[in-house]
Amino acid sequence: MQKHVGKMGSWLFCITICIFIFSKTSAQQNIDTQLPPDIHRGRDMTQFFSKDETVGSIYLTRNWAKGVVELSNHTRLPQPDQPLLFNFDKINNVVYTVNRENKVVFYPSDSVISFNLVDDNTVYSFEKIFWISDNFFLMPILKSDKGYSLYKRLFTRFLQADYSSEGYYTRGRKFDEYVDYYEYYITYPGNNLSRKLYLKEKDIRRGLKDESKLLDDFFIIHDHEINEQSLISIIQYIDDKKFPD
Repeated sequence: MQKHVGKMGSWLFCITICIFIFSKTSAQQNIDTQLPPDIHRGRDMTQFFSKDETVGSIYLTRNWAKGVVELSNHTRLPQPDQPLLFNFDKINNVVYTVNRENKVVFYPSDSVISFNLVDDNTVYSFEKIFWISDNFFLMPILKSDKGYSLYKRLFTRFLQADYSSEGYYTRGRKFDEYVDYYEYYITYPGNNLSRKLYLKEKDIRRGLKDESKLLDDFFIIHDHEINEQSLISIIQYIDDKKFPD
């Protein structure tokens, strides 16, 4: 009799343990897979999923701008009594026009020689220097008939938002962004030779190796930090010394 009771007690103990383990597993599964449908009710969760406003633009100006365009057939826009506004797609290198009836016409880069757009008080100038390349536009920075001239080429890249959150830390940007970059070109006296320049002193000295003395004089007066403004100052300094008006 005691043996029978002992066996019954063991069976009951095992059954109780199994029920306990099963109930915990089932409860855990319910927590993981069956969240209440109204768990986010009354809470603003969009900050975890939505992107912020895009920074920058694919277009040169935020609004349609006044301007002048010279086409490859030497037609100038706007023509008399046909008012137009303009913009420029910086990634695809396309000039857009719009008339009073909101009709939009686009001109790819191979159909345009040059164009100027005016946005508020800023004038943007683009032109093709055919002996450098007829495939892209350059923006004149300094132009000299006798000395050195300086141009820059505009690139715009699209950077997609790459934000992620691991709960205890975040990384990346929550916004898409259009970022502008530039390449620089120098043309030599006589305007029949050119060279791409990078914003490094070593590269500038290589591109202006015939002007080493003037470069030394310039850097004695100025620091050696190289950026767009200092590159402009260097070219202007050399032109003023060698080709004064």
